[in-house]
Amino acid sequence: IKLLDGKRSQTVGILISSLHLEMKDIQQAIFNVDDSVVDLETLAALYENRAQEDELVKIRKYYETSKEEELKLLDKPEQFLHELAQIPNFAERAQCIIFRSVFAEGITSLHRKVEIITRASKGLLHMKSVKDILALILAFGNYMNGGNRTRGQADGYSLEILPKLKDVKSRVFIFHNKFP
Repeated sequence: IKLLDGKRSQTVGILISSLHLEMKDIQQAIFNVDDSVVDLETLAALYENRAQEDELVKIRKYYETSKEEELKLLDKPEQFLHELAQIPNFAERAQCIIFRSVFAEGITSLHRKVEIITRASKGLLHMKSVKDILALILAFGNYMNGGNRTRGQADGYSLEILPKLKDVKSRVFIFHNKFP
């Protein structure tokens, strides 16, 4: 007896045949948050293919109104979805297990990126050529912003000005001669 439409039944059937696990193993893995028995890819597939509310209503109604012999006639995908729905808070548990793994991977990736930025920053901090370039920029900036008594001397610069330096026009290319 089929309660699901053909395509949905086929999709769940394919999932069942790819699992190679008993439902009790799946239940234990979910209760114990054990992704060595049910890997994350399988858990995600179970989550995506779990019974939708309308399907669950049909299946539960069939289980409630049918006799024991009739329950054995129910197609495997429907039986599987019913058993999966018997796991308390299956959707929430699956989401938590998936999130835990994705979060851990994200933290690891972020940690690697922070390490790279830290190493690059420390490298730049200790490079003499970077210090020389910043000193030249300061000297040129102080010279160009030099004022007189009525117009104040604007010494120094903030780091926000560095990206704007590419827009400065000049006929003399001192940077190109010293730092090709």
